Amino acid sequence: MNNMSNVCNKCFEDKELKGFILSQKKIGKCSFCQSEFEEIIAIEELLDFFKELFENFQPIKQGKSLISIIQKNWNLFSNLECGNQILNFTLCKIGTKIKNSEDFVDFNNEILENINYWHKFKHKLIWESRYLANINYLTEDLGWDGFFESKSIIKKEDIFYRARLHINANEKVFVKEQMFAPPKEITTAGRANPMGIPYLYLCDNIKTILYEIRASYLDEVSIATFGIKQDINNVILISDFTEIPTLYHPNRVNKNIKSTLLKQIISKDLSKPMRRYDSELDYIPTQFICEFIKIFTDVQGLKFRSSLHNIGNNLVIFDQDIMECKNVNKMQISSVIIKSNKIK
Repeated sequence: MNNMSNVCNKCFEDKELKGFILSQKKIGKCSFCQSEFEEIIAIEELLDFFKELFENFQPIKQGKSLISIIQKNWNLFSNLECGNQILNFTLCKIGTKIKNSEDFVDFNNEILENINYWHKFKHKLIWESRYLANINYLTEDLGWDGFFESKSIIKKEDIFYRARLHINANEKVFVKEQMFAPPKEITTAGRANPMGIPYLYLCDNIKTILYEIRASYLDEVSIATFGIKQDINNVILISDFTEIPTLYHPNRVNKNIKSTLLKQIISKDLSKPMRRYDSELDYIPTQFICEFIKIFTDVQGLKFRSSLHNIGNNLVIFDQDIMECKNVNKMQISSVIIKSNKIK
């Protein structure tokens, strides 16, 4: 490679980094993937970003490689070959204890302590102090209020689904009013909502909703379609846990890493299936974080992946009055696929 090496936008998947390269409006040959007539930038102009990135990792004896952690969590590079080349080039230019893209690394202690506090905090909420949580520590010391700033818009043409099992055979299809969340007086606790505070649980995939309600073979089910009311003029924003996070942002790499990791942990807890022998105490931490997000980001809901059917996503709407039930159809389950794993 020449003393001044160029890298092109095709080497990256990060939308913010690609946008930055495109904004330079410089065409040339990439020194890494060898593509010609592409939008390029001198990689030396990205050294500050990579230096900031590397400062968030520490070498360890055994574990996962630097390239694998970056790609798994952020898909920064378009492929592993480009990623290894770019990382090794920048590692040579920057003084760091990490020498190679395949070196085993973990996040630095400051990041691990910040993110792992979620596990300690869950214990505190359930068994120590439920109603007087130390919000100042979460916001001022840990900065969690800034980890949920990324928001997505729900469009009026977006369609979501909600289903209810029929208890008895040959029941009539539920009417639209019966497909909303139950009244607050009889609302039970869920993963996102506390007892007495109804949230509307929806899915963006019609098959996913059948998994979510544990429909079995030959069950009869009413399935409703929902959308935003047409007379709602405000933009409906949600905290989206399913979006591909961006890593590139000067002076914000550390914050972006913490945000991604914390949202991953919380998303897993939100998407855990509610089992018949679960205690309502298990739902308190996710109920708290939903309230936390609602207050500090002013969103109308949140979106997270389904663990029961990974093709679809779940949506929680805090105020169901912004939604309308468009129609309801009665269906019967024609087949069910069940798999199992041996528990050691």
